[in-house]
Amino acid sequence: MLKVYEMDRAQNKKKTSMNIDTQNAYRSLATHFYATHLPGIPLSELNEFSIIGELLRAAPGYRPDYFRRLRNALALDQKLRGHFWIAQEINRTLNPVTVMGLPRKRKQARRQRVSDDDFARWVTTLLAKGLVVEAGALMLISMTGARPSELSGISIEGTRIHVLGAKHSHGGLRGADRVLEADEDFCQLVCNALEAFRSRVRTLDSIRMAIHEAAKEVFSRGKPPSMYTLRHQFGANLKASGMSRVEMAYVMGHQATDSIGRYGDKRFGRSEALKIRPATDADLTQVRETHAGYRSAPAVSVRADR
Repeated sequence: MLKVYEMDRAQNKKKTSMNIDTQNAYRSLATHFYATHLPGIPLSELNEFSIIGELLRAAPGYRPDYFRRLRNALALDQKLRGHFWIAQEINRTLNPVTVMGLPRKRKQARRQRVSDDDFARWVTTLLAKGLVVEAGALMLISMTGARPSELSGISIEGTRIHVLGAKHSHGGLRGADRVLEADEDFCQLVCNALEAFRSRVRTLDSIRMAIHEAAKEVFSRGKPPSMYTLRHQFGANLKASGMSRVEMAYVMGHQATDSIGRYGDKRFGRSEALKIRPATDADLTQVRETHAGYRSAPAVSVRADR
């Protein structure tokens, strides 16, 4: 009988818009900003003018997505410090790069695929170092496509896999919980990976750093993969599976069908690697169809090179 990992879903669906791992990551980002852009100023003396002023000055050096993430991080940090007015003013700050149509910083290329053999070597390297939690994290992302910040919110009951979405924002228009299904043997593998991931208490940042160091050893040439590389590969596998855009968006935890376009390349997807699907009673009506001119194509399975 499968080991059941039940969570109190009502308790985990807090009124806050993000889970504790995401909050910690945001606060770490805010702390780094204070240290690098506002050195020498005590945190107790920071105000909306100093924080927003430095944020605007630094904006041309950021990608729009990063500017938005940093703005959200600063607003959250100030809110948690009890400075609600400052948080509100930060949230109202617009990116001058997008508002004024200034040249945008080019997005750094991110590795989006990894072969089965390389993935096995990556996990084996982690296990050889005794990094069981990190190996479990890689296995969970590879099998479920969950975001790194969603790993702590995964639970399994029978042949159903519950993933609590970590990007609930914009009035509920971003981020989504999902209920997935797979056969019993596959769910047992997910259970084992979940047990390894929960075997020790580690922060997401420490897990990410350990995985990165191991990746640099295994992938000595080119840019090493990250946890998000596995999510990209998972997205490619979805595209090769023949699922509809709505189904793919649901599995990935997106509320809109155009988001899947940013994940993976169908040419390097492996349909045989995909073992999960939306639960038979999953509510797919909540997924907004926002893509343009998409037509389903036959599944293609191409093995990824290193």
